[in-house]
Amino acid sequence: MKHKLLFLFAALLAASTIKADPEGFIVSFTDVKTTPDEGGHSRSPILTPVFYLDGYTLTASENTVGSTVELLDEDDNVVFSTYIYIEGDIQLPTTLAGTYTIEVTRGSMTFIGEIEL
Repeated sequence: MKHKLLFLFAALLAASTIKADPEGFIVSFTDVKTTPDEGGHSRSPILTPVFYLDGYTLTASENTVGSTVELLDEDDNVVFSTYIYIEGDIQLPTTLAGTYTIEVTRGSMTFIGEIEL
């Protein structure tokens, strides 16, 4: 009986900590720019930022905290910019429509991709 209760408790605990992926499209990045930094080379692995796009909601994962997100139009004008303080949803302006370049800058690295709104 104790084993069954322990198993049930462990299953409930595990189920409460699992996060479901939001619906929508995963934003993929096709290019990375680096700027020289004066602190030397990092030995940490490069973690590509993960975003999900569902309509005008961009959902940021925890590895994007501390990043700046910019959307650029076809003339490379910044039409939207925000800094990510915590993981979660970013509401994009509903006045935007079409294909935009997304640039996510974290430290000396900028990840570049495209999104369609």
